[in-house]
Amino acid sequence: MLGMGVMLYFFANFQRVAIPGSIFNELQSSLNVGARYITALGSMFMYIYAAGQLCAGLLADRYGGERVITFGALLFCLGSILFPFCDSLFMLYFSRFLVGMGASSIYLSLVKILAFRFPKKFPILLGFFLLCGYGGGVVATAPLVYMVKALTWRTAMAVFGAGALVSYILFVLSKHLVTLPRVTNVPFSFRVFGELLKRKHNRNMILYSSCSFGTYYCIHTVIGKKFLEDFCRMPTEKAAWYIAVLGIIASVSGFCMAFISQAWGNRRKHFLVTSGCVAVFSYGFILVALCLDWRTSFVGILLFGITWFANQGTLSVPMMKDTNVPEAMGAIVSLCNGVVYLMVALLGNAVGFLLDMFEPVKSGNILIYTNKSYIAVFLLFFLLSCCTLYNACRLRDTRGGNVASTTP
Repeated sequence: MLGMGVMLYFFANFQRVAIPGSIFNELQSSLNVGARYITALGSMFMYIYAAGQLCAGLLADRYGGERVITFGALLFCLGSILFPFCDSLFMLYFSRFLVGMGASSIYLSLVKILAFRFPKKFPILLGFFLLCGYGGGVVATAPLVYMVKALTWRTAMAVFGAGALVSYILFVLSKHLVTLPRVTNVPFSFRVFGELLKRKHNRNMILYSSCSFGTYYCIHTVIGKKFLEDFCRMPTEKAAWYIAVLGIIASVSGFCMAFISQAWGNRRKHFLVTSGCVAVFSYGFILVALCLDWRTSFVGILLFGITWFANQGTLSVPMMKDTNVPEAMGAIVSLCNGVVYLMVALLGNAVGFLLDMFEPVKSGNILIYTNKSYIAVFLLFFLLSCCTLYNACRLRDTRGGNVASTTP
């Protein structure tokens, strides 16, 4: 059952990364619209995904992750299958609405299942689960680019939609072979989020996570491949492989960080502060390179460093678990995830707006955005990286023990 749940998370990550990042040019050429309409396809997913996180956490606390996935993943599969058959922007946005709403139930439900069934091995299993799930983001980069060239983007997306449906059917069938957790009396109320936000540490953690992961994920899923093509003048295939490596690094780093943190006495804050330092340096360097028109491939290397430290879910989730009462586990993770993906959605819209502020150069059917556009984008990312570092320094190292009663 967990295996099929992880496969559904694999396809959810695929959907997050593939659109619009890997097929940005194909979508723009097919629909003949500006950057803001293409980036909005990603933002539509993220807005709904962020909102759905809030409900998914509360529902998982009450009904158990197994039941929540059963309903949510059905919507996800319907949207995944519908998308490649849509011709109008409205229907494409609607299908992304379904995909985002359904996908929002998968991650938190699996986290709840792991925390409930394997409490002592939770951090390591979470890292393994993320390692497998993020494989979908890797497949959505270079492998998808080659697949689209061979089959067209509509056929390729239809194949992955069918794969998600098969995984869902197997999950539902295997669910009947295990004993489901009992339904609890945890009230379905959004007031719990207000109580959680009253705690300073929770606010710092949410701001850290949203700025750190939000900027990285916007590069991974929205603008990274296009930026490498336009500024570094990389061929499409090479840029796609760079983004594929980002996905591999993101999946491996979380798993490695969980092991290193556990071996080092469950220290976590040091890694989060390092994440902020790397982000400030990297975005600052890219900004300088843009201003000087220094088209170096070293920019791509910096993106690798950002990715290694930005994907800190295997550290931040256990830290949230340690600084809040057990009953609030689902609520705090869902609140943090909701804000994180709201940030990703807002950044997707902001990037599209900033790119369209300056006139692009047309090369055949492809629009190439100038340094001025990317300077505006990376200036925003640099400011957010400063916020990342500031909030990381204000976090508390729990050393693996629950310190909810003494955490402000």
